[in-house]
Amino acid sequence: MRIQFSLSCQKGVIIPINYQSEISNWIFSVLSNAGAELSAHIQQLGFDTASRNFKLFTFSPLAIYPYEMDQVKQEFRLLGNQVKISISLYLDHAFEQQIVHLFRQLPLTLGTYEGHPAQFEVKHWQIMPRIQFKETMQFNAVSPISVTTVEEGKPANSYLLPDNELYDVSFFNHAVRRFKAAMQYKSLAALKMLDPSFPMSYRLIGQAKSRLIHLKPNPEGIAQLRGFVFEFEVSMPIPLMEFCYCAGFGEFPYLGFGYVEIK
Repeated sequence: MRIQFSLSCQKGVIIPINYQSEISNWIFSVLSNAGAELSAHIQQLGFDTASRNFKLFTFSPLAIYPYEMDQVKQEFRLLGNQVKISISLYLDHAFEQQIVHLFRQLPLTLGTYEGHPAQFEVKHWQIMPRIQFKETMQFNAVSPISVTTVEEGKPANSYLLPDNELYDVSFFNHAVRRFKAAMQYKSLAALKMLDPSFPMSYRLIGQAKSRLIHLKPNPEGIAQLRGFVFEFEVSMPIPLMEFCYCAGFGEFPYLGFGYVEIK
């Protein structure tokens, strides 16, 4: 499911350029307040909202125009009183209204206003139409996609460029690995969600641009992540395509990576 939220704030709020950690924490906090029915659904998927191990979500960058940017302080000053953000979750569509209700109850704390923590409250929302997925689709990475090598003997956290000849290997390995975790490590072939003989393919369209995101202290101890924004075409089984679209492509979607839109 995907929901676009319009958040109201005070004009003149100052927020950091790297705000992904705060939004990620907000989403975790919202989901931790889920009611019995939604919590039970998430537990059936093998996750627990209280322990922050449900990471099958991603989010778009904030739409904050108009603004002023201070490169030295690495911050934005908002010249309007509203921002927008889209949040994408791999959850049953039956829970869309419950998700909206949860986000309406808990403001986002981000940045400062006149020296005090600033709050953003949900004022409007739009549940995005469901997508008719196909086996081959083209996407635009709105937030960076981060993919590290899965080759033996390579150093950990070795970021791959989207034009690397081995990019598709890691790209699909990470996608299948995350999807299998979401299915509680059951056989994807037995569940008829993945045909081992399906000819998955990836093609970069145009050039990729690098993005380095600095993160606030987090349980994973990740200080910064590099990803790339680019357009691409991908062929994969439809269930896997839907999973990546909803839960994010690449690694670390829950930290604001891997949010795509259809090209």
